Amino acid sequence: MQANETDFGPHVKDIATALEDKLDHATIIEELRQYVENYGIDLPTAKEAIVRKHYGDPGALQASPHKQLADIAPDEQAVSFRAKVISVFPKEITLKDGEQRTIFEGNLTDGSATLRYTVWREEFTVKPGAVIEVANAYSKGWNDRVDLNLGDRCRLREVEDATLDALEIPTARTNEGDTTASDVAGLRSGMGSVSLTVRILDVEEREVTVRDESKTLWSGTLADASGSCRFTAWHDHNLQAGEVYSIDNTYVRDWRGIPELQINENSAVARSDAELPALNELEGGTHYTVETLDERGGASDAVLEGHVLAIREGSGLIFRCPECNRVLRSGQCMVHGKQQGTPDLRTKLLFDDGTGALQLFLNRELTEQVLGRDMESCLELVRESYTPETIIDDLEQALLLKPLKVEGFTRSDDYGLMFFARKCEPAHSLDVPSVARQFLAALEA
Repeated sequence: MQANETDFGPHVKDIATALEDKLDHATIIEELRQYVENYGIDLPTAKEAIVRKHYGDPGALQASPHKQLADIAPDEQAVSFRAKVISVFPKEITLKDGEQRTIFEGNLTDGSATLRYTVWREEFTVKPGAVIEVANAYSKGWNDRVDLNLGDRCRLREVEDATLDALEIPTARTNEGDTTASDVAGLRSGMGSVSLTVRILDVEEREVTVRDESKTLWSGTLADASGSCRFTAWHDHNLQAGEVYSIDNTYVRDWRGIPELQINENSAVARSDAELPALNELEGGTHYTVETLDERGGASDAVLEGHVLAIREGSGLIFRCPECNRVLRSGQCMVHGKQQGTPDLRTKLLFDDGTGALQLFLNRELTEQVLGRDMESCLELVRESYTPETIIDDLEQALLLKPLKVEGFTRSDDYGLMFFARKCEPAHSLDVPSVARQFLAALEA
């Protein structure tokens, strides 16, 4: 990213003043970019080096290199700050080449704001409550939220700071007034110190590697009458599928754009006698509207009813790269070049329920179900007709303007709301006249 004066805030003017305006701002920006972005030097050192290089006095520099968290905007480079760490959560990710990597996520604060952070390195020994000084971080914006990223060029160290040390951070509490009570539908990424009562739908014990050490965690799905979501427990709270628990002091982070509950050793977990829907009722998924899904940012187990307004480009018979599973374009993979592709079926739909629209994806199994044909039959049909458009014609005949009920998970990103269906069937119970009136009202508005 090309640096500009906004990236380095008041530091350009600070250097210019220290040099008695002997160096123009464009040159200062370019030199800062070289030191900070190309050489990985922290901002304070870079400023002093530039001033010395041009025969100035580094002691004349005034602007603090540290930004308050509240002043950090999306897409800033070379960000320096001091903050107190609220939480640290290891996370296993899979890179594009299939490599497994451990990164770390959590929240930190400096009193002016609380922001989420991600450390993109496998070694991070900082504990909650520590004060850290960070140089060369960068920020990203997501859903009107600023996230901090600490990459390979970032410099980080623990420091003593009496003001930040005095800031209180969430710990396990028994006083309900100290936490944020929520139901599952109310969970939002970035929330901390949350309390809620839920039923565990399923739980699985897994082994992950954190800092070259094997660690056991427990992941699964939990729900209440308002909805369901994924969870990860980093401590053995003896969670059992089907049981109801009161959980206090938890943290919410993103999982593919969907809120995921984090339960750690500081969380208070106890069995509860609260009356929640039975396990078999909750396993059927939660009914949403597109509007509520959009407000929430997604859901892990959603049921949606609406109409298909269009069959999107990229539907029907496609061919995937055998190396990375990407869709081939004219027989070419963007990573692995020309390939003999593996055939697949998918359907991409514009789906509307009267409150909003989203992209709906049907996988091979559901596409075969809609077409009433298996893969071999589809390949034979294309060979006979000499065009894959035949499959599109059949999809339009089967789905276009038809009412559907779908179950699956939803996530939101820069391209909007996307629904990945696990089940798909005609929506016999849909009130078509009511939906039509809502649709016409939306058009008139």
